[in-house]
Amino acid sequence: MKKSIKIALVIIIVLIFVAVIVLGGLVTAELFKKRDISGTPFESRYVLDESGNFIANIPFERYLYTPEYPSDEKIFDIRDYGASTSADFTANHTAINNAISAANAAGGGIVLVDGGEYTCANIRLLSYVTLRISRGSALVNINYDTAVSQNADYFSSDEDAVVYNGFIYGTGLTDVTIEGPGKLKGNGATYCDPAPDGSLFYPLDKFNLKTYVLEHRKRIMPGKDAETNRNYIIALTDCKNVAVRNIELYESASWTCRMEGNEGLHISNVVVNNNIRVANSDGIDILGGADVVIENCFIATGDDGICLKTEKTSPALSGVTVANCEVISLANCFKIGTETDHDISDVTVSDCSFYMPGIAGGYSGIAIEATDGGKTSDIRISDITMHNVTAPMLIWLGNRNGNSELENVAVENITADQCDLPSAVTGHKYGKVKNVTLKNFDVTYRSATSDLKIYKGDSVYCGALNMNGYPEITRVSHIYLINHELSFYWDLPVYGLYVNHAEGVGVENFNVIPRPDEMRPF
Repeated sequence: MKKSIKIALVIIIVLIFVAVIVLGGLVTAELFKKRDISGTPFESRYVLDESGNFIANIPFERYLYTPEYPSDEKIFDIRDYGASTSADFTANHTAINNAISAANAAGGGIVLVDGGEYTCANIRLLSYVTLRISRGSALVNINYDTAVSQNADYFSSDEDAVVYNGFIYGTGLTDVTIEGPGKLKGNGATYCDPAPDGSLFYPLDKFNLKTYVLEHRKRIMPGKDAETNRNYIIALTDCKNVAVRNIELYESASWTCRMEGNEGLHISNVVVNNNIRVANSDGIDILGGADVVIENCFIATGDDGICLKTEKTSPALSGVTVANCEVISLANCFKIGTETDHDISDVTVSDCSFYMPGIAGGYSGIAIEATDGGKTSDIRISDITMHNVTAPMLIWLGNRNGNSELENVAVENITADQCDLPSAVTGHKYGKVKNVTLKNFDVTYRSATSDLKIYKGDSVYCGALNMNGYPEITRVSHIYLINHELSFYWDLPVYGLYVNHAEGVGVENFNVIPRPDEMRPF
């Protein structure tokens, strides 16, 4: 071997050795860095109960009501079919499904749940049926131990009666209604393991991005296993003319209300009252479909509040209106994505309020994330008030599972206080966000000090390495290594609005009051 080749090999080996040492040192420093987690609770309109898991002061009277019913309704009382508050779940399961079958066979009617709480397994809805739960009554999902011991997630002989299809489920139905003002109870915490840290996480007195992410994630209750932790409370697929109204959905084990491919869907006066620590406990998820209205709802949950998406098996989504909703979320209050395999278009969101209940956690008030190949376009969001939400807005065009498109987005009349992070509009080097209008933003940061770690290189770097990963406002500038503890998080070089790989972005009257020590390059 020539001497020059030997020297080159030695140099390469030395460089690799040095790189390993340096990277190992950086990783070790990140892993064992002592973090200041001292924090102070802030005043909030909505507060937690003594357990620290639920909102204590939900204004039920504002959302749930007792209507007057016509005297000529066809009533199918589940007690007439053998249901009992003292019966086991198998008897109630049979009785309730028999009542639904009888109402359907009669051409439609009201299946009435009255007189208390009834524990049961999966309930299958049928066309032309209204499932009505009286005030003070409830259907209660079996707990995790019962589901596992009795294999109850496969209790029905119907092939679609699996836990993935929900506690109350139906496929290919017409003219169905789920209404209260009673409850559907999901028993969600029983399907989860305890959070690594059970304490409350208060807003950091000295804000540090990575500390924030790690401490927030420690307080999430993960699902016990992949099969049972996807136990939705309501799951309706490929249905027409659906109403969910005037009802409390309590403690889901996963997505609370999963609606896929439905046409003519109206969700109104629904209270989602979830354990805010339960992982994946989205409030309302719309997966494809058309002509969707979500209005006058109160949602308190540990994951995304209202989420629009399209999975590979779902159709495109168009024609969605969201109005007059209050959302408490430890993730994103209103979100499009992450799954965007097909087009999402013609979405209007207006007159909503987004909150955090005096603790730290969560990401964005508004998150529009296109990542999987579909086109997301014609999104209009206006007149939104945010209190204690970490960041006002993220618009993210990623490249996770295909060449997505994201264009024609208008966000205006936004007021946000007690924030910790800036907003961002970002694409990637292969695709740009197009035609975004941002108008009339008034943003105020939370009173605290900052421990910033701003990337010192070219600002174009931000987001360049992770746009094929999972989007969040905390990940616009970071490198993921094995887990969050080993990962690197950098702060954006701005405190107001970060725009990268975008064209046609118009900004008017975008006002931000930062913390006094928010010294950044821009």
